[in-house]
Amino acid sequence: MLIKKQRTKPELQILLELLDSRMTLHYREKQHLMTLSKGYEGEVIFDSLVERYLPSDCIVLNDLSLIIGSTPIQIDSLIVTSNAIYLYEIKNYEGNYIDMGGQFRTDSGQDIVSPAGQLNRTTTVFNKLIHQWDSVLQVVPHVVFINSYFFLYEAKKDNSFVFLPQLITHFNEINRRSSTLSARHYYLADKLLEESKKDLPYQRKIPIYDFKDLKKGLSCSHCRSFELDITTKMTFCRCCGHKTPLNDLFLSEVQAFKFLFPTEQLTCNVMYEWCGATLPKRRITAILNREFTVNGFAKSSHYT
Repeated sequence: MLIKKQRTKPELQILLELLDSRMTLHYREKQHLMTLSKGYEGEVIFDSLVERYLPSDCIVLNDLSLIIGSTPIQIDSLIVTSNAIYLYEIKNYEGNYIDMGGQFRTDSGQDIVSPAGQLNRTTTVFNKLIHQWDSVLQVVPHVVFINSYFFLYEAKKDNSFVFLPQLITHFNEINRRSSTLSARHYYLADKLLEESKKDLPYQRKIPIYDFKDLKKGLSCSHCRSFELDITTKMTFCRCCGHKTPLNDLFLSEVQAFKFLFPTEQLTCNVMYEWCGATLPKRRITAILNREFTVNGFAKSSHYT
């Protein structure tokens, strides 16, 4: 197995997680963060099962963002085998649902759009793309319900759904059908990776935030809590019990600051304030000098 494109946590999720610990998010933003977190958690579970149960000669590309003509599509996972391309839409739904055809209905009576419809549209557009490259491989789409506490009643037997207890059998079947890949399979994967570098139109506005309004201090790298016991070398989180070397935690705060404020200069004074004056400036300067390149002199110095 070749993992051609690794999965990474969505940048919007990272941003919202950082902001959530330092400001009060709007209810809709908080809900969106929960949705992103749950979705990413499900995708990571799927990835672990792929690596464990799909040892055949195949190529895996995760988190593909493609634009075909003017139509953007997103594919959670794509697997190229000798005789097919498998597209996976991964859902981490939880609870009881009823399949109403084009919709799912929850126990509370809420209707949501069935992911099968979106996947079918994605498949149609994706087929147009690979036909431009003269690919004759069959495209096989599946919606994977990765949560063991998800139940779908009245689901049709001939649909594209794969439930968690079926995944091992599903992968075994792919292994049985697959043979050795050829140069044309690797060419196709390279073309998809090249296309995936295009940015999709941004679909959701980020929250408005300002440095002066965000909570300052060192936060736990595991749970983002500010309830830390700090020694000269280590930090101990009183909420989750996680231990982190103090210098490592400081560097994670540097990365957080750079992520939230990519156009701002990185200086000792800024990081002293960002960390809530919990570290002396002498130590901050020593770490920055060791890990980054200093530019300028005296008060105008900053790091890159």
